[in-house]
Amino acid sequence: MTTHIDLQTLPEPNIIESLSYQDILTERKARFIEYAPEYAQALELESDPINVWLQVESYREALLRQRINEAAASNLLAKAKNNDLLHLGAFYGVSRLDKESDEDYRLRIRDNTIASSTAGSGVHYRKHALNAAPTEILDVSVQSLKDGVVTVTVLGEKDHDVDEVVSKVTKAVTASDVKMLTDTVEVNKADLKHIEVEADVYLQENTSERVFNELQAALTLAWEQEARLGWDLTPSWLSAQLHKKGVRDVVLHKPDKRQNIDKTQCAAMGAITLKLCQ
Repeated sequence: MTTHIDLQTLPEPNIIESLSYQDILTERKARFIEYAPEYAQALELESDPINVWLQVESYREALLRQRINEAAASNLLAKAKNNDLLHLGAFYGVSRLDKESDEDYRLRIRDNTIASSTAGSGVHYRKHALNAAPTEILDVSVQSLKDGVVTVTVLGEKDHDVDEVVSKVTKAVTASDVKMLTDTVEVNKADLKHIEVEADVYLQENTSERVFNELQAALTLAWEQEARLGWDLTPSWLSAQLHKKGVRDVVLHKPDKRQNIDKTQCAAMGAITLKLCQ
C-alpha cells in the first residue's frame, strides 16, 4: 500500500524566505555606511532624516519580499489557500465541493493525484471511497492484512446515516472499473470506541467559574476536530485540552492510560465528568 504523504510534516520550502524587518534595516544601514562613512554618527539618531528614510524603505522592502513569499506559497499544495488552491485543483482535475474546507480539498487533491498512478493501492481505494459521498464521510482507512483481501473502513460525518454511506462506498469501490480483479473488497463502518473522561479541575485564585463551565464544550470541539480512524487518545492530550487559561491543575482519573485505536476504530466521546475542586 502506498503511504500517505502528510503535508503538514513537510519542511519549510527553501523558496520561502525567512524575513526580519530589523535585519533588512541593519543591512541597509551597513551598506549605506560602507558607501558614506561620514554619516555613521548621524544614523545613530532615530530622528535623523536619513535614518527615517532607511526605515521607510526597509519596511517597504519587507512588505515586497513577504508578497513574493506569498506568491511562491500559492503554487504549493501544502500552502495554497482559497482561490489559489482552487486553481491547483483545476490543474490536477479535482473540483472543489460546496462548502469544502481548504484542508479537506487539498487532501483530496493529494489523494486523487497519487491514486491516478497507483491503481489497486490503498490510496486508489481511498480516493474512490471518499468520492462516493465526500460530504458524508469524515475519514476512510484501507488495509490489506492478508493477500487479496482489502478492508475499507468508513467513518461517517455525524447526522448522516452511516449504513447508507457504507452502501455508497461499497458500490463505488467494487465497481468493475475500480476493483482489481484479484482483490476481495470488504467495506465496514468504523467501530466507535466510546471512552469516558473523569477529571478534577482546580482553578487559579480569583478565576471565574465561567472558565470551568466552558471546559466541556471546548473539549468536545477539540475532540471532534482531532478524532479520526487510528487516532490514539492519550491522557496528556486530554489534560492539555482542559488546561486552559485560569486552570491551575487537572487531575485526570479516566482514562488512566493511552487508548490505542487501530485503523478500523475511532475514539468516540463517552460520558464526560468534570469536577470543580477547591
